[in-house]
Amino acid sequence: MPITRTLIDTADRWPTRTALAGDGERFTYGELSSSSTQVRAGVETLLGSSEPAASGASAAETGGVPIVALSLSRAIDAARLLTGVISFRGVATVLDPLWPLEHRLEILRRVEPALVITDDPEFAEQLDAAAWGGTVTSLASFDLAAAEALARRGEAAPGPEVRPRDEPFLLLFTSGTTDLPKGFLRTRGSWDHNVDISRRYLGTADGRSTIAPGPLSYSLTLYALVEVLGTGGSLHLQSTFDARAVARTIAEERIERFVGVPAMLPALLQAARRTELSLDSLVEVITGGANQPAHIRSGFEEAVPTAHLRSYYGASEIGFIGYSDEGDGTNLAPFAGVEVSVRDDAGADVPAGETGTLHIRVGSAVERYLAATSADRITDTEGWASVNDLASFADGRIQLLGRAGDVAVSGGHKVSLPQVERTLASLPGCEQCCAVALPDDTLGSLVAVVIEGDADALPSKARMLGHLRARLAPQFVPHRLYRASLLPRTAGGKIRRSAVLDLVTAGDAGRL
Repeated sequence: MPITRTLIDTADRWPTRTALAGDGERFTYGELSSSSTQVRAGVETLLGSSEPAASGASAAETGGVPIVALSLSRAIDAARLLTGVISFRGVATVLDPLWPLEHRLEILRRVEPALVITDDPEFAEQLDAAAWGGTVTSLASFDLAAAEALARRGEAAPGPEVRPRDEPFLLLFTSGTTDLPKGFLRTRGSWDHNVDISRRYLGTADGRSTIAPGPLSYSLTLYALVEVLGTGGSLHLQSTFDARAVARTIAEERIERFVGVPAMLPALLQAARRTELSLDSLVEVITGGANQPAHIRSGFEEAVPTAHLRSYYGASEIGFIGYSDEGDGTNLAPFAGVEVSVRDDAGADVPAGETGTLHIRVGSAVERYLAATSADRITDTEGWASVNDLASFADGRIQLLGRAGDVAVSGGHKVSLPQVERTLASLPGCEQCCAVALPDDTLGSLVAVVIEGDADALPSKARMLGHLRARLAPQFVPHRLYRASLLPRTAGGKIRRSAVLDLVTAGDAGRL
């Protein structure tokens, strides 16, 4: 069912059901519907039209639908406004606060949103000074203008409405931590497919409560918002991950479903034990955004036997690809409707079980990136899409090996860096680690691993190497081991491999 249709129906049938909660605020479905009506009044008033149109480079690709960009520090604010924007004729986008300021400014110059709403005064000041034709407003000013506009319209104010399925409603971006982010549009119809997958495989159900910690700029949190609203459920948000606060919310609100990155699970268990809070209301635990280490899986399943733990993999440009209920989450069963092809550099299918580039054919794939951000295509003329994952495919299972940048060539051997990480992470004390490739004149590259933690808490170097040698082929065993107090991460908690490499080359990681 279309997302806005569900919002309208749920607000009509169960107006007091919690829709969104977090950061000390709560919105019922009735209140969220009213808020969406107010957001619409505010956007249309600030853009000077009851049906504002896009302008600039992206107008043709959005079909004239204006883009509203949100750069907000609180997840509840971003969720409330995004829900309002997508409930009528608008494309919403959320900017990652970890992007460098120059990236955020440049991406907005290129996509030319009609309106930017922010609570970052420096960002607003820079936008005002930039050469672009849109409007920027603070969150407080927007809320005031929206309330005044709604009061003028009175009972005749138009509220949420069901829009055409081929209309774009979300502008998403690839990672913006190093290169300029690439943008791509999602239509309402393509998301109907994803909500159906969430219902069938990822634990969403009508009225179910979900907690998804993290900023809305993080794809896992954004997906959770859209799938929960699409099923009339309740979503509990948290702007930054606080394990004790999450445990308390689960226990007090009897939350049924958790969505987050795997690294959150050990912290959540530890917080629940220390505060003597129960997690037994959980029936579904969904992880994504990173591999699900086997030791984290087994530890959580033992501690919370009421919960079904499922990890999944997808690409924002393509959609949901596959899922796993065991091991480290890299051996995947494809979701229904997913066709798989693994190809060599010439584009030919490789034999079953051999490594190549993963291609997917599925109804939710995006055709191309927004032209102003990239000339690359995502999907070919036959419907096959790829984001350059390396994988093998045999007996109906996808074995993920990482992206092209996750493979190091050392002494003529191709070494999967994620495989090195997963192996070392199975040794207690080394759970948080990252493998990188260091340039080397003789071997091409040296494999190094940086482990997060205090020096006196880590296993000895000899024990680490013994653990690795017993489980990896000789060419996969790292040449060097380093330690760092804290590994650099994205807003959603994913370790940034390129930043870890910078840490090593700058001499800021201790050699073991």
